[in-house]
Amino acid sequence: MFLAAFLTTLLTSLAFPLLAQTTPVQSTPTTVAPATVEEQNGWQTIENNMIKILFPRDGRKPMFLWWYKNEPDKIYVVKYQGLTEFLTFDVPYYMRRHIASGETIREKLLEGFIGLEKYKGLEAWIRYRLMALQIFYGLHLPILNFERCNWTLSGPESITKGAKSYLSFNFTLTEAPLGFDFAEGNIIIRCRFYYTDATESVDNLYNYTVKAGELKMDFVVNHWEWNIDKIRPLLTAINTALKEYNITIPEGRAGLASWINLASVDLSKLANATNDPEQIEGISTTTDMIVEDRRINVRPNKILTGEDESPINVSKGLHEHFKLRFARQDRTLAGFFKFVASAKVTNSTGYSELWPVKAAYIEAGNHTRLFLCYPYFGNKTLEHDPSLGIEVILPLVSPELVVILVGAVSVIAVIVFAAKWKRKVVNVVGVR
Repeated sequence: MFLAAFLTTLLTSLAFPLLAQTTPVQSTPTTVAPATVEEQNGWQTIENNMIKILFPRDGRKPMFLWWYKNEPDKIYVVKYQGLTEFLTFDVPYYMRRHIASGETIREKLLEGFIGLEKYKGLEAWIRYRLMALQIFYGLHLPILNFERCNWTLSGPESITKGAKSYLSFNFTLTEAPLGFDFAEGNIIIRCRFYYTDATESVDNLYNYTVKAGELKMDFVVNHWEWNIDKIRPLLTAINTALKEYNITIPEGRAGLASWINLASVDLSKLANATNDPEQIEGISTTTDMIVEDRRINVRPNKILTGEDESPINVSKGLHEHFKLRFARQDRTLAGFFKFVASAKVTNSTGYSELWPVKAAYIEAGNHTRLFLCYPYFGNKTLEHDPSLGIEVILPLVSPELVVILVGAVSVIAVIVFAAKWKRKVVNVVGVR
């Protein structure tokens, strides 16, 4: 009877998790093969036994297409779309209706002038100055569109430092549209594709581990020129004029959002899209993203319906990573994109601190627009650490075998029950 009970427990323990499981068991190797590097038709490829990654080297904006070598029909896409300055008077994360345009700044500041019409000439003067923000203060557009920039790729080259071995390359913004000259040479994405698990140190502020086969990035912004800074003299002048009326306009508050598109595409649909990367979102086959351990249906296009972006509750510690996973219907796919919950901010003397990073997203029609939201960092340098890769999906027991196991459990249960009823010892291993 003990043997029968043991076999019943063993088979049940094998079958039940397989029946209950909704997401695949995952693991990541600690070492992967060194990558081969190839250039073809304006695209750079790096490839090893586990993963293949493509990215442009012909001046186009940074984007990455990658896939797990055992599932080459499922392509994952990350596209760096641009940087957006946004106002944080109301919420600390990005929302389209809070972008730092002259019109939005004017509307936000005028909210503090309720009842000001009774001050007549003063009210007219304030409104005139605010209406002429662009003329008097030279505000740039709130969005720096990376599609309109030229990017220079340096590398890739193989690097070995002690036990760490990786492939290194950089994207640098070298030409920007009118009004964004300050961004040229000051926006950089440093990339490292690791062959082994590696521990990185962020200026001795904290350490973290990068897994083998992961593409680690340092997103760097130097000396951003803030629209909100350009109007501070105006705010000072207005507050001085309003002082006798006991009215104070709030100091401007702003942030900077890195806009990133996340999509996945079937290989059969990708063939005609690589020459026009802007088509990729339109052919995306992503149905869901796993965000905050919640499955989000991204098939609707909430941009068209005018809905607001949703915040991501990045409530982890500053040293922790936050991961978004690609999914289709009830299946979690191998591809992921993740980021650290903090950014390093460094002043002109080299002193660095960690500042929290917020995030927001919006469902955009079979793909996701992700906004990594950085706090106002003045004239300092900001560095943030996103990365992408795959998590190897371990082979699962086939459905046919599950049926066999469940059937075996049922048969054993019947035999055991019959044996109890007849008070006989039963051989469930084989017939003698």
